[in-house]
Amino acid sequence: MTPWLRLIAAMALAVGATAMAQDSAPMSPALAKALEGRVPGKPENCIWNSRGTSPDIVDDRNILYRQSGARIWRNELADKCSPMRDNDYLVIESYGDQICKFDRFRVVNRNSGLPSSYCILGSFTPYDKPKPAPRR
Repeated sequence: MTPWLRLIAAMALAVGATAMAQDSAPMSPALAKALEGRVPGKPENCIWNSRGTSPDIVDDRNILYRQSGARIWRNELADKCSPMRDNDYLVIESYGDQICKFDRFRVVNRNSGLPSSYCILGSFTPYDKPKPAPRR
């Protein structure tokens, strides 16, 4: 193997290991409890902006959207968005009927009405309840 191929292979392994380390970061207890018993699906860039559903702030890195009793969408922000507490609300700048990755938002404190600096949404990962096994 040539030195260049070895270098490229080593870089690919390093990138893969870094991605795996980020994916295996431990969940906060609140997030683990909210997603308990659910199975993650393939991340998507956008979800429909359901008028009846408001975002639930879990921690400074995770927001949940409850689509139905069976599906919860998790948005894991690329960076922490502080301060973000469950009694705050989000003002999301979206264009059209969808909320998408890279849309920006501000956290507004319910008591003072003061907004934070802008934060950026990440990918939306669906978490579904597993389907029951067929009866025999």
